[in-house]
Amino acid sequence: MILIATDEAGYGPKLGPLVVSASAWKLAVGEASPGDLLEAFAAVAKPVTVSGGRIVVNDSKAVFQPRSVTKQSGGYGKLECVTLGGARWCGLATERLDLVDDLAADDRDSIGASPWLAGLLEQTIDTGSASPLVTAWQSGPAQLAGMKTRVITAAAFNRSCRGGANKSDLLSQTTLELVKSLLDELAIAPDEQVAVFCDRHGGRRYYAGPLQTVFDGTLIRVSAESKDESRYAVPYRDGEFTIRFTVKGDSFTPVAFSSMVAKYLREKAMESFNAYFACLAPQPLRPTAGYPVDADRFLQDVDTIVREQNIDLATLVRSR
Repeated sequence: MILIATDEAGYGPKLGPLVVSASAWKLAVGEASPGDLLEAFAAVAKPVTVSGGRIVVNDSKAVFQPRSVTKQSGGYGKLECVTLGGARWCGLATERLDLVDDLAADDRDSIGASPWLAGLLEQTIDTGSASPLVTAWQSGPAQLAGMKTRVITAAAFNRSCRGGANKSDLLSQTTLELVKSLLDELAIAPDEQVAVFCDRHGGRRYYAGPLQTVFDGTLIRVSAESKDESRYAVPYRDGEFTIRFTVKGDSFTPVAFSSMVAKYLREKAMESFNAYFACLAPQPLRPTAGYPVDADRFLQDVDTIVREQNIDLATLVRSR
């Protein structure tokens, strides 16, 4: 079967991009039960020692908990190692990973148009350190077939909202477009089962509308829309696939993997963001993670820079 897993990072902040990642997996199983799926990802879920550190695929919020945005915690390196390992494993970057061109090429122009994010365009990282992860992961039946990420800048975020969408709509549309893009690229056999797993998008329970929009107005079959999980069957090519949006879906290993990749790209984006303003500040500037209360403090601190650089706040600050 083919399994696609998605998650986001940066849904709540006021500053910095919204990042959504998807990973595609090939599994040597047929009609898989929940137990079969857990077993299939056991090798990916098992902790691996890399350069003396313990690396585990888990919800990014559990892995990365910096005590301060002014210094890198151990979790930051874990996010990077998992991302590099994934890119090396699926053949996306054999020796060096280009953060934007390899992971988020669709957003290269919008990233480059935001001076505070342009530092991402120069980021290339050696993947060799993640080799032990790949060796361990490859021992299981689940094999990583692809990775894709979207980096939605504040300018793109606000354009979408001005068009009548709310941020939940934007998250759902971006996620489903990533899913469709991966499905379109994969070689899917006629008898191959396809399943998509997503963490729930905020408090949203109903997804038939966004699914119909992204998948060409096709008729969506609703299997469940409960407080814990929304599940659908979506016609695709000559068959259909199942997709589910689950509360705490990032407890499932492939969703957690996508969560870590999204969080890594979000943290790299905020590094670039803070470095840009720090270079222009006449005195030391306390960096921000972008969440609302601290974002307001940061915007006060950089008010002079914003005016001197003639920065349009609609390209810097999210409207909601």
